[in-house]
Order: sequence, then structure tokens, then C-alpha cells
Amino acid sequence: MHFKFFTSILFFSCLFLIFSGNQLYSQTGNIIIGNNITLNSKILDEERTIQVYLPDSYSTAKANYPVVYLMDGEGHFSYTAGLLQFFARNNMAPEMILVGVPNTFRNRDFTPIADVTVAGSGGADNFLKVLKEELIPMIEEKYRTLPYRIMIGHSLTGMYCFYTMLKEPGLFNSFIAVSPWVIYHNNFLVDFINKELPIHTSLKKEIYFTAGSLEQQDLLTTFNRFNEILKTKAPEDLTWNYKLMPNENHGSQFLLAVYDGLNKIFLGWNLPDDVASKGLNSVLNHYKKLSQKFGFDVLPQEAALNNIGYYFLQKKNYDEAVNIFKKNVELYPESANVYDSLGEAYENMTNYELALKNYDKAYTIGKAINHPFLSTFQRNFERAKNTLQNK
Repeated sequence: MHFKFFTSILFFSCLFLIFSGNQLYSQTGNIIIGNNITLNSKILDEERTIQVYLPDSYSTAKANYPVVYLMDGEGHFSYTAGLLQFFARNNMAPEMILVGVPNTFRNRDFTPIADVTVAGSGGADNFLKVLKEELIPMIEEKYRTLPYRIMIGHSLTGMYCFYTMLKEPGLFNSFIAVSPWVIYHNNFLVDFINKELPIHTSLKKEIYFTAGSLEQQDLLTTFNRFNEILKTKAPEDLTWNYKLMPNENHGSQFLLAVYDGLNKIFLGWNLPDDVASKGLNSVLNHYKKLSQKFGFDVLPQEAALNNIGYYFLQKKNYDEAVNIFKKNVELYPESANVYDSLGEAYENMTNYELALKNYDKAYTIGKAINHPFLSTFQRNFERAKNTLQNK
């Protein structure tokens, strides 16, 4: 089923989002962003409160999800959760679980080397053990996760993103480092990456990092050195992007940086119009490349395929429309609408037998779940049935 006046794939997608979005203001009760769980860390000999946001579909779907680990969770959890929800609802990224890691002793846990001016510093390696041996295993045991992890950090924890990438490259796939504190301990991180990068002949990771144009000058100068090292010594398979954010200071850039970082990491997640307009093979090849990049199966959304099918149906390319709708039936066999759309394609081809068969399937599934468009499914079924009887 489709609205007949749609004239472009982009317009299809926009209207689908408008009419399918959650109606937040029709609900009552508290607005709950996430839950707190407890990590009993034997390594640190302390209890840690961990914040968890689950995506919209978690309670109703059987899917598994990538996980974003947010350092400094106490400061950034709520609006980062909102940003992940925004990206997913606009099909700019997959739905993701967010794990916020609030601090108990920030200067200890995220500093790779002790500095006499920073009390308790030098515990970064120990906290890497916490992530590797305690936190990540607990999250993956408790929740349905995919083997794709993103770390987000700011300032000191932004520095920690780079440190983690090189010290424990197997822990995370991508990183967003917001204004990493590259001047810690006499520019320790600059010397560290200068030494460590050449050791890694392969580092298939992605890291996005930023600085603000209003930050202190010694930080910006050190960033220039930092970038030169990456240009000359980064392995070819390390994807890195640096952005100097105009009119932003050390603290103000966080939300913009995470937005841009997610955009970079999930570039192409929202199917481009020029790919969709080339047909099913082009679409499937696009998602094959995404699957290879992320290491898990990335499938076209039902609504996206449905819209593309109607694009070809309006162009009277019936064979391509049927192929696309058939693929949607294959991927989403429990959906009533995929059969209704396939039935409409067959009806346009005057193949009323197959049209009736698919309309019947749509009506049967729709009736069982009291589908909101059940009356449309029934009307389509009756029309095809009457056409066959009058032939």
C-alpha cells in the first residue's frame, strides 16, 4: 500500500517519517530516558553506577544492537541518548544501545601516565582492564548486542579514546574524541602516537576528533603537530577525520562533535537517492558494502524498499517493481503491507491471479493483528476478486 501522490523517493522517505514517528505528546506518565545498573568491579574494588539507554524497538523486537560507550556519562548521557534516538528515527544510523560510564575518580582512570600535578593519576591501563574484563562482558551478557562498539570521550576521556585505540585495538570499532586533552603531561599523547602508530601496520578503525577555534592556543598548536603525525604515520586502513569547530570552546563543542562524528561513521546508512533509483541490485550492493564495513548484516528497511518499489511502479517498470516487492516479502514475511504492495504491482501488470493471492495474504495477516490499514487490504482483495470473476 502506498499514497498515490508520492512522486520521488526522497519525498516518500520524508512523509514516511512524518506519519510513522512516535506521538510523544499523546502519552502520559513520566519520560524515562534510561536505567541505572551496578557494576561490581573487583579490579577497582568499588561499585560503579552504569547508565543504560535502550532504543525504541528494544522491548518489541528481537534484534541485536551496536553499543555506544560514553565516558563522562554523568555529564552527557541525556542529550547523547536523544541524539542516538534522532539518528535512528531519521534512518541516519542504526538503533543503538547507549552505556554511560559516570566517574568516581576521573583523573585516576583516564590518565595513561602519572603526573605530579594531577593527584592519583596514571590508572588508565587498570581501567582498560575494567572495560575489557568487567563492563563490556556484563553489557553483552545482559543485553542483545552486536559486535560493533563506539567509544565517545571528551577532553581527558577524549585523549583516552586514542590511548584505547592503540593499547587495546580489539575493544572498539570506532571512536569520537571531542577536544582530546593532547597537552596532558607535556604532550604525552603526541609522543605516544608518534611511537605507537608505526607499530600497527593495520588498524581497521575509525576515529573522529575535534577542537574548538576558541580553545587555548597551546592546545591548538599541539593539535597541528598531532595531525601531522597522523598524516605521515597512520596505517592506510585507519580512517581518521579532524575538524576545527568555529566559534566553539573546549566545552561547548560536545553535541556538535558527536553529531558530526556519528555522521562520519554512518555515512551512507540512509540510502542515497541515486543508489535507490538504479534498482534492486544497486540497493543490495549498497547494503552489502555497509555489512562489510560494520561487520554485521545491514538490511534495507521495509519502508525504504516499499518506497523504491513504488518509484518503479510509477515509472511503469513493473518487472523491477515486482522484484523489489518480492525482496521485501523475503525479508519481512510477517508484514501485511509487503504483500499488499506486491499485489498492487501484479494488478498493474493485469496478473489478477497473483494480485489476488497477495492481497489475500495481506488481508489475512492484517486481520490477525488488527492492522490500521485493514480496510484498505480488504478493499484491494475484493477489487481483485471481482475483476477475476468478471473476466
